[in-house]
Amino acid sequence: MGPLKNLHGWQPVRRVALFILFLAMVGRPMPILAEAIPTLKKTGQTTAYWAGVIPVYDAQLWVSDEVTLENLLTDQTALNLKLCYHVPLSQKDFVEAAETGLPTPLSPLHSQAVNALHLSYESVSPNDCYRLSYDRTNGTQLWLNNQLKFENNTPGFKALYFGLWLGKTPLSDTVKNNLLKGL
Repeated sequence: MGPLKNLHGWQPVRRVALFILFLAMVGRPMPILAEAIPTLKKTGQTTAYWAGVIPVYDAQLWVSDEVTLENLLTDQTALNLKLCYHVPLSQKDFVEAAETGLPTPLSPLHSQAVNALHLSYESVSPNDCYRLSYDRTNGTQLWLNNQLKFENNTPGFKALYFGLWLGKTPLSDTVKNNLLKGL
């Protein structure tokens, strides 16, 4: 502490300051988007299963107040889909699952955005959480354990990618129905 080390009266202040700094750095987890933006409300949650018996992930959907079933996937409404995993999955697992549910063919812009998002995926371990979020300012974002991995503002990309869970032909009707229960 340089010149302060010889000032005995400053030791308690220094200790308190270091303690406060420690608490600020590690004492609290980073908030998820829904906690940071109070206008989002949880509409549903569910667990996705593989082969009907192995829990793969827990999902929660948070939406802005103006969201309805009709405007859910438009570029005018905010969404936050949080997926917390029970099993380890590789980047390849995520890409293969997404590719089975994405429509074909994609426009060149959407294809470029999908490829960029897929390159952003990382392998996960149990208790890791991905969050796919959308708002008009930031566009579609992918977060892993509260670290931003991808961001894109291509019009219609929100509907395309959130559609994997919430669209007309989702990866799982059960997951979709449970996420949309509150709408």
